[in-house]
Amino acid sequence: MISPVHQLLREGTRERHETLDQGLALAGSEVDRSDYLNYLRALLGWLEPLEQRLWQLDWPDSLQAPARADKSAWIRADLASAGDASPVPQCTDAPRVDAADAYALGVAYVVEGSQLGGRFLAKHLADVTPALPLRYLRGYEDQVGPMWKGFLQYLDSEDGAQGQEAQALQGARDAFDSLTAWLRSQQAIRA
Repeated sequence: MISPVHQLLREGTRERHETLDQGLALAGSEVDRSDYLNYLRALLGWLEPLEQRLWQLDWPDSLQAPARADKSAWIRADLASAGDASPVPQCTDAPRVDAADAYALGVAYVVEGSQLGGRFLAKHLADVTPALPLRYLRGYEDQVGPMWKGFLQYLDSEDGAQGQEAQALQGARDAFDSLTAWLRSQQAIRA
């Protein structure tokens, strides 16, 4: 079941989401190791500074912020496993999240939603280019469903974004726009 806030965010970001998904260099059938590692470095450069702020905000325990705060570490582990010590440029244009509010939840919607898409991308890459480290793309593993449902429950609550849908939508749109622009600048999205 889709919650009302989730439905609004999904519909309000559909085009941005499709642009990002369809543009990923990893989505094609001709993906090599260097494409994948470039994607990981680019994503890390966007996610790490954002994640360090996002999950340090004053969220309620029910949102499980500490469990959600390690995605950058998963990317670093994948890069290390691949023997990639290349520098990781940091994105300075990620959305600013300064309070545990509806805007930050909109940004988190994009970050958390990527865990669902990551599973499909991991399967695709395992078929196309075996032997890649895929810890980040496997995300929460068997907990992806419960973690997503828990996030959506909070998103749709009065303490979450209910009644503040416009701010949540702006956060989600800003996150998609920032991420897409950053990945494009790092050649992780096809032109």
